[in-house]
Amino acid sequence: MKLVALLVVISWLQGCKKDDWPPKGWPPKDASEESATVLYDWYRLGMQMQLYNTTPPPPPLNSRSYGYIGVGLYEAVRPGIKGSVSLSTRLLEMPAMPEPEWYQVYSWSASANAAMASLFRQFLPALTDANKASIDSLENAYNERFKLSLSDQIISNSQAFGRAVASRIFDWSTTDNFTLSAEGYVIPVFPGSWEPTPPAYANPVGPFLADSRPFLQSTLTATYPAIPFPYSEEKHSKFYKAAKDVYDVGLALTDEQRGIANFWADVGGPGVGYPGPGHIISEITLVLEDHKANLNQAAQIYAKTGIAFKDAFHLIWRIKFTENLLRPITYINNLIDPAWTSHLPTPPYPDYPSGLAGVYTPVMQILKREYGNIPISDRTYVWNGSAPRNYASIDKMVEEAAISRVYAGIHYRFTQYATIDIGTDLGNRIADIKLTHSGKH
Repeated sequence: MKLVALLVVISWLQGCKKDDWPPKGWPPKDASEESATVLYDWYRLGMQMQLYNTTPPPPPLNSRSYGYIGVGLYEAVRPGIKGSVSLSTRLLEMPAMPEPEWYQVYSWSASANAAMASLFRQFLPALTDANKASIDSLENAYNERFKLSLSDQIISNSQAFGRAVASRIFDWSTTDNFTLSAEGYVIPVFPGSWEPTPPAYANPVGPFLADSRPFLQSTLTATYPAIPFPYSEEKHSKFYKAAKDVYDVGLALTDEQRGIANFWADVGGPGVGYPGPGHIISEITLVLEDHKANLNQAAQIYAKTGIAFKDAFHLIWRIKFTENLLRPITYINNLIDPAWTSHLPTPPYPDYPSGLAGVYTPVMQILKREYGNIPISDRTYVWNGSAPRNYASIDKMVEEAAISRVYAGIHYRFTQYATIDIGTDLGNRIADIKLTHSGKH
């Protein structure tokens, strides 16, 4: 290492005038010495742009995008993390990533800035001209800031590296066979099978999602708890009672329960509620800020939670279209009350397991493994005058997110309990990924 450092210095001296030494940005910093603020600003920009989308992207598609963004971000910072390993050695069919030139000097914040700008342009769906201008503006603002402390050469090196990583990530993403189309899908029919739900009676979204490539090999074969009791239309049966529970809760919803259902569903439309996974990204960012994470730590957490975004939808959708369980509204309208409607519209795919709890649980499990079962304050919507929602622990937050879908009238209670188990297992498998040789940040 001493020889390499000496050669780097010699290389720089050869290209510098006497008065230019030492150049701005020397000695170089590793990622643990750099601020994560640039990452927070990028993720918040993504949330802000999508908040005003007139046609919000489907959560499975948006989560896939943020999955690749998180992986790309990590790879753009990785060479600045001591003892780090590339995710190309951990993820399914991921190609080797670009490596920095040994004789050049880099800023990992500047690399991350360039990578995030490129990744946003390539992955975020339906970008408007105003969105593209916002991406350019944030990238340029950071570049101007970097000029105060970094030489032009370091900035140029860093930008080229970050953009090369983003390009390699995007090329890899084009081979994952992702689709939400239902073309060619035949809805199975059997007692208790899912069928399109009112009011739109839309075709299912994502029946072939399980045919796409996840990030983890283990996601392809992960087992899951069976539906706890058989389908039945008998009034004394456990299944009837589970549906009746959703019905009874819906008839007697309190204002607090309505508020919980709306909060976790991010209802309200453009300018009011964040499209998924924006709300979860907000929580990740708030936790990282509260714990004063550095660039190294934040990049690793955004990578792992990004893996959770994509693989959660792969796993949950594989199970959904294997079990093909009907939604509560179908059962209730057929057997209990034909006039009953759920508090929130039922989305167009089978019930078991839950999409929302299936994504929140692994993400929060990753944060729990990193920081413990900490108290957490969700300040996602304080900008519109809403009070923070405070929880005694991460587990309590996950429990509320899960039960919110029962209050919404769109899931059975047993579905939510099982989904927490499924998501916890996925979160643990992702948290177990070692990104440094020491296993530590």
